Amino acid sequence: MAWLTQDERDELLRHTVARAARDIPWYRERWGESWREVQGVDTLGALPLLTKDEATAHQHLLLAGPSAYVGTLSSGTLHGDRPPLRVLHSAAESEAWRTWMKARDIRAPSPHPAELVLDVRAMHHGLPDAPCPPDMLRIPWTPTPNTLRLLLELLSHPQPDGRRVTGLIMGSGALMAFIAWLFERGVEARTFQLRHVGTYGFRLSPHWRALVGDALGAEVYDNFSLSEFATPALQCAGCGHWHWHAPPLVAEVVDVHTGRPLEEGVGVQVLTGLYPFVQAMPLIRYWTGDLVELGPPCATAGERGFRFRGRASQCVLESGTTGDPVLVSPQDVQDFLEGRCEVARHPHAMELLGLVRSPDIGAVKFELDAPAPNHPRVSVELRFDPHVHPEPARALAGALAEALLRASAPLRRLEAERRGTLEVHVTGPGRLTRRWSKLDG
Repeated sequence: MAWLTQDERDELLRHTVARAARDIPWYRERWGESWREVQGVDTLGALPLLTKDEATAHQHLLLAGPSAYVGTLSSGTLHGDRPPLRVLHSAAESEAWRTWMKARDIRAPSPHPAELVLDVRAMHHGLPDAPCPPDMLRIPWTPTPNTLRLLLELLSHPQPDGRRVTGLIMGSGALMAFIAWLFERGVEARTFQLRHVGTYGFRLSPHWRALVGDALGAEVYDNFSLSEFATPALQCAGCGHWHWHAPPLVAEVVDVHTGRPLEEGVGVQVLTGLYPFVQAMPLIRYWTGDLVELGPPCATAGERGFRFRGRASQCVLESGTTGDPVLVSPQDVQDFLEGRCEVARHPHAMELLGLVRSPDIGAVKFELDAPAPNHPRVSVELRFDPHVHPEPARALAGALAEALLRASAPLRRLEAERRGTLEVHVTGPGRLTRRWSKLDG
């Protein structure tokens, strides 16, 4: 759905930039007079990028004014003992969006208005800043027996007004644990009458997406979002890529090495919130650190979508390359390993608490590095000693190498030119310690 015309977007962007230059200390000092060159999306590149480290270190200078903290903690800025980025929101932002929609007689798409959506909200990013709409129930996700039983109750039975929950929004890690809990109790989840399931937190692998869809008898939708922005990106049925939803924002894709805007290929997603939908703490030309691949022009959305490829800091990249620099993405490694029972897993919190017995819901154990340029290396921990069972170990290593080569045209090219190579190693239980977290931004 086109929430804004190009002219409307350019007008809001000009107003956003002018207001930030006037009211936000960081931008006022950093930009000087360069903000006057921004007349629309096409000229936004006149402004410098705002990195995560800069936003975190100078977050007190990014506020429009003094205010009590109500907002979200950015998980993408949680590193060691450093303070996280606290993204401030205000009630005026939600009210501005509701007012904008009402003035234009726009209603959120709802093909089944009598349906009820259950929103299972993880609270570690912060409290919701708006009440539930009439067609939604919201409960907090906590790793407790009561939460699991409450979920089962809400999905199994109609509400007092007779409606059944037909839509579910739930964090991927929690959803995997809930599905395992249902399996262990022999619950026939297809009787829930669920039709749609949306996820957040990290992207479900193809294996788990199919498993959840089959268990619940529902369509599973992968949503892409960042805690710094209220706007999610939803997968398009027309082009298969993701488009930003609402409230509207400005999205750029720039070269990972030079920062120059890209029209195609793979680059870093750069986002800008728009006034009045972002007021308390505007993030302008915010370098998300997420690598995305631009899709084809989409007739349904009227713009190019994107596909997440991984965090730039976690991927092995070909140096100095524009277009597609990704040699190996941890997302592609995870996608393959999630469907293989031979691979060891880190214990899930629900398993450690004794709420779920399954050892298959934790993050797969692997490490990705590059001992030399253009020389990616993947190490995978197995549940068995590869010296005792060498054949299945070799088979898994070979299959993983083939999958990664299929996923990466640059890696295939480098190997064909003998300028790079991929190594895959397998090891026995207890050898790897690194945990890859939130692989989908």
